[in-house]
Amino acid sequence: MDHQQTHDNRRRAKHHFPKKTTVKEAFRIKPSPLNWFRGVGSAISVGIPSLTGFWIGDPALGILASVGGFTFLYVTNETYSQRAARLFWVALGLTASFALGALSSYNDMFMVLMFGVIGGLATFLFQRFQMAGPGGMFFVLAYSIGTSMPHEPSALGPNVLCVLCGAIFAWIVGMAGVLVKPYAAETKAVSAVYHSLSNLLSSIGTDHYTERQHQAAFLMKQADRTLSHSYVFGKRNDNTRALEKWKRLNAQAGVIFLSILDVSLEPKHEIEDQLAETLRIIGNQLHQNNSEKHFDVRMPEEGSSASLIALYSNVKSAVEMNCDTTHSVLSPTPAANIDFRFRDNFQNAFNKQSHLHYAALRYGIVLLISAAIAYGFHLNRSYWVPLSAAAVMGGGTYVSSLHRGIQRSAGTMIGILVGAALLWLKPQGVWVPLTLAGLQFIVELIYARNYSLAVIFITPSTLLIGTTINPALTSGYFISARIVDIIIGSFVAIVGTTLLWRKIYSRRLLAVLSDAVAKEGEALIAMLKSERAELKESKRQELQHALLRLRSVYDSAFAESISRDAKITSLWPAVGDCLHLGYMLLAASRHPAGEPMPEARTMEYGRYFERLANSIKDKKKPVMDIPELPEYPAIYEDIAQFQRSLRII
Repeated sequence: MDHQQTHDNRRRAKHHFPKKTTVKEAFRIKPSPLNWFRGVGSAISVGIPSLTGFWIGDPALGILASVGGFTFLYVTNETYSQRAARLFWVALGLTASFALGALSSYNDMFMVLMFGVIGGLATFLFQRFQMAGPGGMFFVLAYSIGTSMPHEPSALGPNVLCVLCGAIFAWIVGMAGVLVKPYAAETKAVSAVYHSLSNLLSSIGTDHYTERQHQAAFLMKQADRTLSHSYVFGKRNDNTRALEKWKRLNAQAGVIFLSILDVSLEPKHEIEDQLAETLRIIGNQLHQNNSEKHFDVRMPEEGSSASLIALYSNVKSAVEMNCDTTHSVLSPTPAANIDFRFRDNFQNAFNKQSHLHYAALRYGIVLLISAAIAYGFHLNRSYWVPLSAAAVMGGGTYVSSLHRGIQRSAGTMIGILVGAALLWLKPQGVWVPLTLAGLQFIVELIYARNYSLAVIFITPSTLLIGTTINPALTSGYFISARIVDIIIGSFVAIVGTTLLWRKIYSRRLLAVLSDAVAKEGEALIAMLKSERAELKESKRQELQHALLRLRSVYDSAFAESISRDAKITSLWPAVGDCLHLGYMLLAASRHPAGEPMPEARTMEYGRYFERLANSIKDKKKPVMDIPELPEYPAIYEDIAQFQRSLRII
C-alpha cells in the first residue's frame, strides 16, 4: 500500500499544546460536582467526637478525638477491602504522629527535626504506594497538635487513646457504606471507563482526541486495579457473578479501545455517533445499576471497513455482557497490579530514575526550615507555620504550590473576617462542636472546586478550636498569629519548591521518552515475530504503562514553570507523536501480519529502535533510515512522523 495514500485518508488529530497555566487559574472555580458524601462523612467523623467531649464535660478531649476523625478524609474511590486496610494504617499513623508530637515537645531541636521527618516519610509512603488523598498534610497536623499539648506525662496516655478512638470512629464511618452499596467503587470505575470510551469515539479528528485517548487508557488501568482488589460480600454467588461481569466489561472495554484506534485511521462514518451513544448508555446503566438492553444500532452496510464492523461487534458484545443474567462464573483474577512487597518497593523508590525520594526530601526540608524559623523566633502558635508550609507543598509541582500559596493567603484573609464574626457570637456548649461539624461539611463539599474557597471556612474552624482548647487566650491573639504564620509558611514553601529539585520531572523526561520508545520497539518486534499470545500481551502491558508514565511525567514537567518552558514546550510534538505511535502499535498488535518475518528483518528493526532510544537519551538528532514495513503501512508513517518530530532535540 502506498504510504502517502494511506496518510491522506487518515483523520489524525494535531497534538495541541497543553493549556498554559496562569496565576488566574488559582481563582478559577472548577465545575466539579459538590461532594456530598465527603461533606457529610467528614462532618460526622469530626463533629460526633467533639460533641461527645462536650457531653462528658471535657471539650479539649473531644477536640483531640476529632483529630483522629480526619482519618475519614483519606477515603477515596477504592474497594471496601482496600479502604479497610488503608484507613486502618492512616488511623494508626495519625495516632502515632500525635504521640510523637507530644513526646518530642520536650526538646525544641528534636521537635523541629521531627517536623521534617514526619512530613517527608508520610509523603514518601503515600506516593510510593500510589495512595490518593491529602497525603502527609494531616499527619503533620496531628504531630503539630501533639507538640502544642501541655507537658503532663500522666495525660499522654489518655490523650493518645482519645485520638485513636476518634480514628476508629472515622474508620467505622468510612466503612459504613459497605452495608448499602458494597460495590460502589467497582461500578463507578467501570462506568467511568465506558463514558471515556464514548467521549473518545466522539472526539476522533478533533482537538480533544489525544487528551481523551490518554484519559481512556488511564481509567481502564485504574478500573483494572480496582477490580483486582475487589472482595465478595453478602450473597456470595450473586455477587461473584456481578463482579465477574464487571471484569468482563472492563476487559471488553480494552478491546473497544483498540477498535476505536483502528477506526480513527479511516474516514468518519455516521454509525460512530450511534455507537458512542450506546457506550454512554452502558456507562449510565452501570452507574445506576440498570441492565436493561438498549442497542438500536443497525449493522454497517455491506462493503464497510473491517475496523468499523469489528467496532460494531465489540460494542454489541458489551451490551450483551451488561445484560447477561446467566450464572457462568469466570475464574478469579489475581490481584497483581499493586505490589506491596516492601523490599522491592523501596529499592524501586531509590532508583536513580525515580523522583519519589526527591519529592519526600523537599517536603521534609521545607517543613524543617519553616519549623526552625517559627520556633527560633518564638512566634505565637509556632506550629501553624510548618502546617501552612505542608498545605502549600501539597500541590507537588512549582505551579500548583504557587497556586496553593496564593489561595491559602487570600482565603485566610477572608476567613479571618468570618472567624472574627463567629468568635464575636461567642458560641458555647454544644454549639461549638456543631459549628465545627458544619464548617467541616462546607470545606469538604467545595474543596474540589477551589482551595481558596475551602480555606475561607478552614480558618474560622482553626480559630474556634484554638479558643476552645485555650480559653485563657484572646481571639486577637489567634487572629494575629494566623495571619503571620500563614504568610511565613506559604513564603517558605514557595521558595523551597522553587529552589529544591524544581526540575526533577524535566530532567527525567528524555529518559522516560527513551524508555517508551524502547517498549514500542519491543512491541513491534513481538508483532513481526508473531510471538505467543502471552508474550505479546506482556509487551502490550509494558508499553501501555510506559505511555501513561510518559504523559504523566510530561504534564508534571510542564507544570514546573508558570509560563511555558521553551525546551519542554518544544518537546511536546515528539511526546505527542510517541504517544500516538504507541497506541497505534497497541491497536495493530491484535492483527497478525501473517508468517513470522525473517530474523534479519526483525533484527533490523531492533537495531533501529535501539539507536532511536539511545539518540533521545543522548540528546542527539536521529539521522538513521527507517526500515521498510509494508505489512503495517500506517505504523511506518507514524514512525516516520515521530522521527521528524525528534529533530528539535
